[in-house]
Amino acid sequence: MRRVSAIIPALVAGTAMVLSFSAFGESLIIRQDFEGFDTKGEGTLGAEDSEGASWKTFGMRDSSPQVSDQEFFSANGGSPGKSIRIIRDDSAVMTPDFWLIGSWADPLDSGKLRVSFRFLRDSPDSGFSVHLGTEEKNSNVNTVAVSVGNRSNSLEKLGVMKIDGSWETTEVMLEVGVWTQVVLEIDFSAATYVVSVDGTPVGEAIPFEMNGALRRVSFLPTHPDANVSYIDDVEVVALD
Repeated sequence: MRRVSAIIPALVAGTAMVLSFSAFGESLIIRQDFEGFDTKGEGTLGAEDSEGASWKTFGMRDSSPQVSDQEFFSANGGSPGKSIRIIRDDSAVMTPDFWLIGSWADPLDSGKLRVSFRFLRDSPDSGFSVHLGTEEKNSNVNTVAVSVGNRSNSLEKLGVMKIDGSWETTEVMLEVGVWTQVVLEIDFSAATYVVSVDGTPVGEAIPFEMNGALRRVSFLPTHPDANVSYIDDVEVVALD
């Protein structure tokens, strides 16, 4: 497992030394703001052992995840930036073609994990679900997931996945056209996860079933067809 390290110089008896330590007990797995992605990229981008992870279904066709000029900071009057557009397309030959999938090299199944991302819903029909998955590329057997505008429960409220794989609707309202941050804090020992939205916890810890180590995060656009959402600032951090 890689660690986020800080290197500082120190003077001992007039000699410069370099000290290295793990910052705040955190090990960075993914930190991706999509700024460096090529707008015409195809197939796999990045590498699983990089801090940006490997994004496997990026830029394959118009319905696949694409770099967008929908700026995360524009709503806050800050610096401009890029994000990723995801769009539902039921005409795609393979369903995963319009999923945004990031995977990392070392599977995680112990300690604690923090997963965060920002999103913007383009319309009242926009929605997607986010799953933490195993090494099997196109299978999500772990019930660690949230839904953002999922027709199976509510387009206006955040949903969380229960241990039996069913969705539970929360009372957290999801505004259209507003950038929002979601954080999932996973405790492998307790087999629970806690969800926060813009810094506010959503209910109690949610039990989940461990069916394998986590190695990828998947953003799956939900019905109706052709709905659009934007994803930015994906981060996965292992906590000591």
